[in-house]
Amino acid sequence: MPATPVPTRDSDPRAVRREPMPPARGQREVLATALPIGGGLLALALLAQWGGGLPGFGLPGQGGLAAWILFAVAVTLCLLHRPFDGSTLGVAAVVLPAALLEQGGVGAALAAAVASLAADSIRRRLRRHSPFVGPERRRIVRSLETAGTLTLAILAGALAGALVRNVSEVERLAVAGAVYVLVLAGLRLLDKKLRRPFRAIPWAASLLPLATDGLAWAAGVAVAVVAARVGWTIAAVLLAAFALLALETGRNALRHGMSEQRVSDLERLSRASRRIAGDGRERGLVSVAERIRIECSNVLHFQWFQFELLARDATYQSWWAGPDRRLHEGRPEPPPSPPPLPGIHRRSHWQRVERSLETEDQLIGRLTLWCDPRQLEADSLDHLDSLMPQMVASLQRALLDREAKVDPLTGLALRRVLEERLDRAYRRSVQEGTPMAVVMCDLDHFKKINDTYGHATGDQALSATAALLAAETGDDHLAARYGGEEFTLLLEEADGDEALALAERIRAAVEALDVVVDGQRIPLTLSLGVAVFPQLHVKRPQELVELADEALYEAKGHGRNRALLHLGRGRFRTAAGGTVSGQGDSKPVEPPHIFA
Repeated sequence: MPATPVPTRDSDPRAVRREPMPPARGQREVLATALPIGGGLLALALLAQWGGGLPGFGLPGQGGLAAWILFAVAVTLCLLHRPFDGSTLGVAAVVLPAALLEQGGVGAALAAAVASLAADSIRRRLRRHSPFVGPERRRIVRSLETAGTLTLAILAGALAGALVRNVSEVERLAVAGAVYVLVLAGLRLLDKKLRRPFRAIPWAASLLPLATDGLAWAAGVAVAVVAARVGWTIAAVLLAAFALLALETGRNALRHGMSEQRVSDLERLSRASRRIAGDGRERGLVSVAERIRIECSNVLHFQWFQFELLARDATYQSWWAGPDRRLHEGRPEPPPSPPPLPGIHRRSHWQRVERSLETEDQLIGRLTLWCDPRQLEADSLDHLDSLMPQMVASLQRALLDREAKVDPLTGLALRRVLEERLDRAYRRSVQEGTPMAVVMCDLDHFKKINDTYGHATGDQALSATAALLAAETGDDHLAARYGGEEFTLLLEEADGDEALALAERIRAAVEALDVVVDGQRIPLTLSLGVAVFPQLHVKRPQELVELADEALYEAKGHGRNRALLHLGRGRFRTAAGGTVSGQGDSKPVEPPHIFA
């Protein structure tokens, strides 16, 4: 069913003008991906071809290849520690001034791009083999975007430094560093605006990585000065020290992240186990299914959810939820494949994650999740498996609770459940002054149905009537099997008119039920008696049940298949609004007392 569109100001015909709509998110993602990659490749090709006439440009020659490899390795080692969002060089920018002097702008840009891709690949492999740290979210396309952005920024800085005339090498490198930082800031801002045009930019978080690049570049200029005065041997030692320091910092950050992730996972699983177990007051199967769905969504990303009850001593039930996360009863019908994602992605099929909920000797349930493998994190399945024992325990408690409180034939609450809730409702009604009603229901001529068509047909009639009562009362009220063919409804905060109207609606619905045996329709009718407090004063809640039973007795005495509301003093109101008198002695009605 299509969703109803939410009206906005633009949909008002009185609006004067409508702002042009921005490109779709998928188009923005493609544009944000293509600009840095295509721009970096194009700038490298152009400057490699025509930039040789400028000082500080061109490709490294044969003799400089070994030095270029060393620069690339140094940048790679430094990039293994990316303290912020990983889209800048960070401390690795310390190598760039020396690389510009020795390898030129194109050589330095190539070294930085290759080093960025290599560092991302190494980080992904390290995280993949770590049992506690979450997967690296910087995929290959994202790594290419970062490499393209760095290439553009470095080439822009080198070009600015080459165009400056009559200055020293230190000043030329300072200009190149300033332009590098400014261009990098502009490219990052453009990327954020393309991907999230309406989201505010966190300037503090955006400027911190750029400040790190600027400080590292300044340190690199100092290293270049040392190399110009003392020689490249000491400069190489300084750069190696920077690289080793960054490598050790990255290793410590990884170990710290592993510890934090482990503590976070243990705490999250502990909280999830408590939530799945519930608060001890509500352990219905539907609530268990909903809690399991919520906790599954906390540990892994899925599109469709199904929870099936397979216990041998319980009827088969299934609940499912789609992308809207609303729980429904029945079986899901997911599409053949996951929906497309914004940007550039490969085609994919569902990855079905199935888990059995079983004890040592019995299969009691099954969990099925339809996941998009492009969004499935590697350790999320381990987190899901960690929750399985708690899911099984919670389901077992719900089944035991259901067995103790639910009638196995009709699925309605048992009489003792009714009595407990009746006491609570009566106390609340006395304290708050709100009304409450009790409706006694009895199938007419039920013994004749059993004798004529058999007990199996009688059970079918009871089940059909119980299903109708449960549907009519919903979650706000209680429908219980009182005994035999008698049912009781507890309607909280319902006055006499509301209770009698509901009773009449139920009577008509039962009369319209189609219970067919061997091609023959079995006629069913229901008699109902209604009693309401404080319209009728009672000193204990069981007296209200007795008055409702008295109204039921009068309904049967007046011809059955009718609903009567007890008015007191032997008078009863019909659903049509008339009043009838009782056929026997009635209990006199006492005046209502003052509520607390």
